Amino acid sequence: MATASPLSVELPALRLALRVAELGSVAAAAREGSLLPATATAAVRRLEAALGVRLFARSSRALRVTAEGEAYLQRVREALALLDLGAGELQSPLQQVRGTLRLAVSTDLGTQVMRPLLDEFLRLHPQLTLELSIGDRLADIGREPVDAAIRYGEPRNAGQILRPLLPGNRRILVASPAYLARAGVPASAADLRRHEGIALRLAGPRHRVWTVHDGHAEITLEPRVRRVVDNGLMARLWALDGLGIAFKSELDVAEDLAAGRLRRVLPSLAMPYPLVLALAPGTHLTARMRALGDFLAARLARPVRAG
Repeated sequence: MATASPLSVELPALRLALRVAELGSVAAAAREGSLLPATATAAVRRLEAALGVRLFARSSRALRVTAEGEAYLQRVREALALLDLGAGELQSPLQQVRGTLRLAVSTDLGTQVMRPLLDEFLRLHPQLTLELSIGDRLADIGREPVDAAIRYGEPRNAGQILRPLLPGNRRILVASPAYLARAGVPASAADLRRHEGIALRLAGPRHRVWTVHDGHAEITLEPRVRRVVDNGLMARLWALDGLGIAFKSELDVAEDLAAGRLRRVLPSLAMPYPLVLALAPGTHLTARMRALGDFLAARLARPVRAG
């Protein structure tokens, strides 16, 4: 028999040969695989030609596996079992909420809002491990060892895969009652020039100028900024201490507004500030990331609004 390279052997032919051996019939294996008997017979013969051995001894009454075929098909059975196991391990992250979830989240959002939510998510999924990176520097999830980042605002990368979590979130002006009692309540955007501002510096030079929407118009605000910080938690704490007006995410200050620790300043002024789950390439397919997105979107659907 002419011998072809074993590299030309195809997995479907190997699986078919195994079923022929197990069922004792090419016709039965063909029916099971929705093949014509002639097609199955030709596939088995091509496999034998590629290997250079007879796997099956045929007669008019029966088909039996040869000694060479028995030895070879046992190896095939073991190899295919390993391949199937490997494929199952690759697919399990797509089907099961398990493994390691590596997240990046900003300081104020992470410590105030996300910490209890992520704790609840871990209780729901005991096979999950969380690695959390807390910081206000924008994580480049294409370069850093994180699967996703929970962040505010629109993406800079047009190709970024996003899962909306709270699309209606806004950035608003807030101050403590003590500050407003001491410095007065601004009545217009122009009044902010005489008020102290607390600026958050994340990227770019424009942290001292705040852009907001007033109805359909976009305007800029220029408070007298005396405190600049690259940490949203510190900005909120300064505002709580009565040291100025801060331009904060509504979600970050929702509990402070509800408790009266902070008050809205110029409530007609705000800026869209959607909360999104920004995903690293490929992670949007995993069950743990789909489950996290579903969970957070549902839990954040009715945020506290006050002020």
